Amino acid sequence: MRYAKNPVTRAFLLYFVPLLAAQSPYPWLEGIAQQQLAQRRQVVDQLKTPAEIRAYGQQVREKLLRWIGGLPTERTPLNVRRTGRIERADYRVEKVIFESQPGFFVTASLYIPTNRPGPFPAIVQPTGHSLTAKARELYQSLSIGFAKYGFVVLTYDPLGQGERRIFFDRDLGDSKVGGTTVEHQMVGIQSLLGGESLARPMIWDGMRALDLLASLPEVDPKRLGVAGCSGGGTLTAYLAALDPRVQAAAPACYISSWLEQLGGTGPQDAEQQFPDQLRDGFDHGDFLIAAAPKPYLIASTTEDFFPIAGARRTYEEAKAIYNRFGAEDKIASFTAPGGHGMRADTRGAIYAWMRKWLQNTPGPAPEPRFSVELEEDLNASPSGQVGGETASTLNLRRLGAIRATPGDLRQQIRAVTRYEPFSGPLQLQNGIGERFTYESEPGRTVPATLYRPAAANGSVVLLAADAAAAKEFVAAGYTVLAIEVALTGETAHRVGSYSNDWFPQDKAIWLALMVGRTVTGMRMADLVRGLDVLRERGVATPNGVIGFARGNPGVAMLHAAVLDPRLTHLILEDLPPTYRTLATTPIHRQIFDVVLPNVLRHYDLPDLAAAVSPRTVVLGRSAPARVEAYSGSHVKIIRRRELAGLVETYLIQAESRQ
Repeated sequence: MRYAKNPVTRAFLLYFVPLLAAQSPYPWLEGIAQQQLAQRRQVVDQLKTPAEIRAYGQQVREKLLRWIGGLPTERTPLNVRRTGRIERADYRVEKVIFESQPGFFVTASLYIPTNRPGPFPAIVQPTGHSLTAKARELYQSLSIGFAKYGFVVLTYDPLGQGERRIFFDRDLGDSKVGGTTVEHQMVGIQSLLGGESLARPMIWDGMRALDLLASLPEVDPKRLGVAGCSGGGTLTAYLAALDPRVQAAAPACYISSWLEQLGGTGPQDAEQQFPDQLRDGFDHGDFLIAAAPKPYLIASTTEDFFPIAGARRTYEEAKAIYNRFGAEDKIASFTAPGGHGMRADTRGAIYAWMRKWLQNTPGPAPEPRFSVELEEDLNASPSGQVGGETASTLNLRRLGAIRATPGDLRQQIRAVTRYEPFSGPLQLQNGIGERFTYESEPGRTVPATLYRPAAANGSVVLLAADAAAAKEFVAAGYTVLAIEVALTGETAHRVGSYSNDWFPQDKAIWLALMVGRTVTGMRMADLVRGLDVLRERGVATPNGVIGFARGNPGVAMLHAAVLDPRLTHLILEDLPPTYRTLATTPIHRQIFDVVLPNVLRHYDLPDLAAAVSPRTVVLGRSAPARVEAYSGSHVKIIRRRELAGLVETYLIQAESRQ
């Protein structure tokens, strides 16, 4: 390698490039994901016989059910209500409301052919992310086209969409939190606390829609298919994999491959990925393996944000799987030009696929001519919002009933946070002055600054907060190691998302969960290795280290203190509410980075605070918050009007010498 001769260039290369390399853990997580996907491909390549494929497919179904928290065990009465009808020349549309769970109303449109005798094959069409859902022209079109070709179709509003908004405010005439994707994230992130997924009630809605179709006299229950676009494509993939009644499937603008998707838009909506799925060896191709050898059409577009290259990769993998069943004709792909969506030619390909396999009528099926209805004319409820239970109210009740199981707290912390201690070389890389980076885990670095006061008082602070806090400690004589833990400061992942205002950096957080990590566990590694840095730099003291964190990083600081006694005194400003509070409060924001899957069944933050006794824990609050769950003489709760004057407010000097 040739070194730059220009001193300015050399300074940039030597000092700033290491810091730039540490800006975001997302590339590091991508590297882990790619290794996991490579391991999965090796396993899939070894599937040679139908028996091996079926066994693998059963494992896929078991994983899916485990990730979503299982399905309801009882098929309660659907209590179908028909609230209106629209008659057209060769089909009718019935406005339907049914209950997929007691009091959990699903608004739907039922399309029934009227120009030929039944019973007919039937299609469930879950819709994509859209405010008008089943009434949107795109989704009406697919339903009408199928009806004209002699299919009964049930298309319904997914939760959070159409007539089923989760946080609908009648005074606003809209959701309190925003669009459908934000509603999904709001409930989906909360579901993780109980080891569940938003996909759980969404899949159940689809299965109950199949129940409804199968119960109709106009339907042949042995000829059921499912087809949907975008988020509807996601549900199509789930239903085809999990429900044996589905005889043919056609997801559009969803099936791709995580290898390509990670480099594009990354993780999407809350129901579209799960913790541990990449760690456990899961890719889009597994949906098709679990469904094989039932007829399966992958519909894609060339400019979709679900990459076409990934769709092609998955199609080629699926072809090899179907070939081993001798079912080469049951797997196909169709690609249309343009962006995300389901054009008329794509719909024509889907009609033809379902006609071939559910009507025994091969050949092209161009879209018939028709007119769609006005969106409001398809409302099944009088007001346009059905009411009753919502995904949020179901969540609050289920999560609120969960109780932690006592156990070895240290083992529970390691299991829940996925914290992986690392004791290898620190790999310190010096920057300008006392600015440097260190390796907290192999391949992941942390920006840090060591502040040494002119008149040191002999106490040391490990700080996860802003520079202003560091300067105040230094002014009072404290030696401070200020670090930017994962997804803070320079390590923040600033790729845009449709829900960033509510859930900043959600893509990086989802990816961490998918590869089997958590942001809290990563931040714990950063903090524990920060203690090693203090030892390496010769500034650690026999009295231990004061840990100071502001906001969400305080959760990791509290976890780390339970495992590492070198943190002898904790000061946590504006610690997020307890996990039970998050689980039982409908609306929350900017808490995704501290959410831990299934934590409610193991422990809560007050349990951690109790476990560090007799070390002092100071909780600083700038606003009223629930603190009654915290107890013990070693826990001090201080309320002040504004977050300033750290040393004076907390009496650090006195506390640290007790």
